[in-house]
Amino acid sequence: MLGPQRGQIHVRTVPRARQQYKLLLSDKPLARLLLEDVTLIKREHLVIHLRFPGGATRTLERPRPQRATVTPRSVVTEIDRLLDDHPCGAIANILNARGVVSGYGNRFGGRMIARLTIEYGLKSRFTRLREQGMLTLDEIARRLGICTKQVKSWRTAGLLRAHRCNDKHEYLYEDPGPHPPEKARGVRLSKRRAELENVSHRPTEVQCEA
Repeated sequence: MLGPQRGQIHVRTVPRARQQYKLLLSDKPLARLLLEDVTLIKREHLVIHLRFPGGATRTLERPRPQRATVTPRSVVTEIDRLLDDHPCGAIANILNARGVVSGYGNRFGGRMIARLTIEYGLKSRFTRLREQGMLTLDEIARRLGICTKQVKSWRTAGLLRAHRCNDKHEYLYEDPGPHPPEKARGVRLSKRRAELENVSHRPTEVQCEA
């Protein structure tokens, strides 16, 4: 779009600028009168180099166009809510089961949910659990004085409460509190779980994902 001054061009989007340039070139007398060349460079801002007949040049800078929003805001809000309790893959399954589709009409996948989480500035599942005080595998192992393999065995047996934080079957662990499970050589894990439930200091039980 031509501005109030001769030769001044306001560019809002790269495709629009190219379209305007093509339209300008289609009118050859007008093109020769106004411009000889337009160069677009993508940086933090759009840099537009204009060359006029006679060798005069001018450089303009414009903000980069924002990506068009194609995912409905209601879907983004629901993803944000579901991240409190589910990793990305599980969220995709939930949305697909409800018949919800993306802005392009496609089914959701775990990678798509992860990408939308980043694009819309949502807190990741991992961040949410860490803010609740959850411990990583290495942290809980040091806390209990055992190896990470044993931590996984205790989680599977129900001695530790854990929550999946991603689609790689990785978990973050609840702090076991003042009465953590201890090593008990020769005692089956199933029996230890029953004993732990009888003396648990928590009023409710959280079911762990296997």
